[in-house]
Amino acid sequence: MRFITAKSIFSGKEFLSSDSVLILSEEGIIVDIINKQSIDNGKIEFLEGIITPGFINTHCHLELSHLKNTIPKHTGIVDFGLQIIKNRNLIPEEEQIEHMNVADKYMWDQGIVAVGDISNTPLSISAKKNSSVFYHTFVELIALNPERANMVFESGKDILAYYQNSNLSVSLAPHAPYSASKELIKLITTKCHELQKPTSIHNQESKAENDFFTQKAGDYLRLYETINVPIDYFKATGVSSLQNIISSFNQNINTLLVHNTFSSKEDLSIANHQHHQLYWCLCPNANLYIENSLPDITLLQKENCTLTLGTDSLASNNSLSVIDEINCLINNQPYISIETLLKAATYNGAKFLGIENQFGSIEKNKKPGLNLIWKENERFLVKKLC
Repeated sequence: MRFITAKSIFSGKEFLSSDSVLILSEEGIIVDIINKQSIDNGKIEFLEGIITPGFINTHCHLELSHLKNTIPKHTGIVDFGLQIIKNRNLIPEEEQIEHMNVADKYMWDQGIVAVGDISNTPLSISAKKNSSVFYHTFVELIALNPERANMVFESGKDILAYYQNSNLSVSLAPHAPYSASKELIKLITTKCHELQKPTSIHNQESKAENDFFTQKAGDYLRLYETINVPIDYFKATGVSSLQNIISSFNQNINTLLVHNTFSSKEDLSIANHQHHQLYWCLCPNANLYIENSLPDITLLQKENCTLTLGTDSLASNNSLSVIDEINCLINNQPYISIETLLKAATYNGAKFLGIENQFGSIEKNKKPGLNLIWKENERFLVKKLC
């Protein structure tokens, strides 16, 4: 048994009393949480910093790990997407998998115990099967044309089956409002409800996304023209992308909106009113990398949005580290409390993925993984304890 305490212990939901001591089994199970007055001080390990549950990275693209340092910063989302299409398959699949394995180990070493990962193919299966990290895979589907919804949905179910047959947690997810029709979203989220699994969608990552929906104008017209995909059928809606698609989601499943960089107060209010199982994922380093913008965290908090954290991909980030995302937010929006960020990084993420019975909080009989974080040169660092 180990008896450990620190300057602070964050449970995943709140800071515990300063007298709290964790009793851990050799396997990392929390046997009990006791008061330090009830045990001999000589048995207790005193750590400098904050003990937290293992981190939950709710938005990652492990498949893009080989694209690190490939795409320049601040291109904007359309040119970033075009670069992904251009560079994605330039190296053999075996090398892509090697990069995934390296990225997976790095996340584990950075205190990440669970990941919500976007996948377009079965290529990441081997990395996930051999990982210490828990993965829930979102098989991402793309089809803005409603006439293609059924065909793409059926293809998605085939990929879903590969993950299911490998005993990996998996569900389907639409890519983004500008690339998934409402018909496709309905098919996907009905299937997620059948599986009792969550879903996810990139949301309002750029101003261009709202321009596309309100006026059928802006940079997404150039995207579709460049990839030679006609969108004559698409009509301007007069409302934002989120307001246009939110009613298409199944209201009875956990749904993650990722980025939210250009979401307005009206967007947040309408979405939260229509869907009571929404989670709002922040990927600040990726937002700065691509659009050089950040979401309005104050607004998200005022509208009672349940926050989670994600790293996005190595195509849009220098690392896959939740502590780096926390540092980015603190550096750019220092009024956010560390308690808010740690809850987003632990319990909220676990609850979204439906794995809160094991991960996300420090409670008796759970094995959530434990991290120690501390400040050095105005930045938080992390060490994996178990």
